[in-house]
Amino acid sequence: MRRGPGVRAWGSRPPGGPGVRRFQPRDDRGKPPSMEAGPQQDAPANRDGGSLLAEILEQAGLAPADEAYQGVKKGVEAALGRVAGRTDGGGGGAMIDNALVDLWIAEIDHRLSRQIDEILHHPVFQRLEAAWRGLKFAIDHIDFRENIRLELLSCSKEDLLADFEDSSEMVRSGLYKIVYSAEFGTFGGRPFGAIISNYEFGPGPQDIVLLQKCAAVAAMAHAPFLAVAGPQFFGLKDYRKVPHLGDIKALFEGPQYVKYNAFRESEDARYVGLILPRFLLRLPYGAGTVPVKAFSYEEDVVGDHAAYCWGAPTYAFATRLAESFARHRWCLHIIGPQSGGTVEGLTLHEYEAMGAIQTKIPTEIMLTERREFELSEEGFIGLTFRKDTDNACFFSATSVQKPKYFGQSEEGRAAELNHRLGTQLPYMFLVSRLAHYIKVMQREQIGTWKERHDLERELNAWLSQYVADMDVVSPAVRSKRPLRRARTVVTEVEGSAGWYRVQLEVRPHLKYMGAYFTLNLMGKLDRE
Repeated sequence: MRRGPGVRAWGSRPPGGPGVRRFQPRDDRGKPPSMEAGPQQDAPANRDGGSLLAEILEQAGLAPADEAYQGVKKGVEAALGRVAGRTDGGGGGAMIDNALVDLWIAEIDHRLSRQIDEILHHPVFQRLEAAWRGLKFAIDHIDFRENIRLELLSCSKEDLLADFEDSSEMVRSGLYKIVYSAEFGTFGGRPFGAIISNYEFGPGPQDIVLLQKCAAVAAMAHAPFLAVAGPQFFGLKDYRKVPHLGDIKALFEGPQYVKYNAFRESEDARYVGLILPRFLLRLPYGAGTVPVKAFSYEEDVVGDHAAYCWGAPTYAFATRLAESFARHRWCLHIIGPQSGGTVEGLTLHEYEAMGAIQTKIPTEIMLTERREFELSEEGFIGLTFRKDTDNACFFSATSVQKPKYFGQSEEGRAAELNHRLGTQLPYMFLVSRLAHYIKVMQREQIGTWKERHDLERELNAWLSQYVADMDVVSPAVRSKRPLRRARTVVTEVEGSAGWYRVQLEVRPHLKYMGAYFTLNLMGKLDRE
């Protein structure tokens, strides 16, 4: 705590040495209340003749009319009486003991620090701080000059569920109106590419119901929904025991995961991503980390994992989407250390404990390759810390949807391959972006009275600009033309006059297990 005007020294240094300073006493020698037994001195006066007590109260922002003025005044008088406990022996000034003042300041700093700790480490405040700092982390890592927008919706998880329950049908819910109706379903609207939340979900029935409803809106708007997989998904209170769990697959076969496994079988589940663990958003406050100017504050976090400010990993994932779009105009390059999946510049806390320098890694847990793979098989996205660095990486971006089994025949294995790759979020972002453009083009064609084959020809001509049908393609070409093959098939909807059914088939520039795969998307177009 920096020493303020109330303890500033005036006058010459007395011969008593550097440990004391002299003040002239006031003319009106009052009797301040005693803080403890013993003789008391009057409140000293400054060299300009004004009362030091008055100056301290003024610096504290207190006026005589304030309710707390008299109580604070008595306390300060008592304190000044203690530090002015001696005279210089010359019949004049009272002495101020510097050592005692510094001791008091240190004690005040300590008490303030513990009070601030109680505030900063309270779960309610931690959630608030993590939300804003996580949002700032995302904003700081997004280049908004690259045609990227970010819109903020302030809505608690409980309010969102209540809104869905109060809506008679999905299209009347608030999230649907914001994400679909206001943009994707509006002429001139700009569709959302993703819905990033800091909601923490578990396997409970209420959480699964909310996930299902968010997934339905995400599927309609072709905007994948990202959330946090909480430790309660694994029957834990925090993430620290996740690396030490036994068989993850066997765990998720338990009865408490019936609702979750049923949700994984749904088509909308491929529009949902659940990410873990949380990551460190800031260093603890302290002279050697983040100094506080107002007073000497040392935040006490050593040995208390929950005291750190941990943020939702969805914000880190959002930065990968933004960087991929800024570079390639597709949210395809979001996984792998050299392919856009690395989150750099994370916070590391180094501190001394047991006579050695210890390091708090920027993720709550360190995932091994095996554990990360096991989590991805159960529908989770893991943020993996790279040892001895300040970065972490997403090695996979699987959706919640469970891959289906189609048998051992050649056709069955091909169908299973296509379905498995269709559960991967990078390719969901790819086909979702195409779906956005097809919707816009369809809207532009309303009233032109074009036939089915005319629409099909125009859509395929537009789609061809993103296709490079070559065996060997450079990374630069692949980033601009991410498709090896693509086509749209337009058919009339029987019994629904004015509607066409559009099937989109795309084959990206890569092989999985030595074979090409095809992604499919089905939608409807207005004829007129």
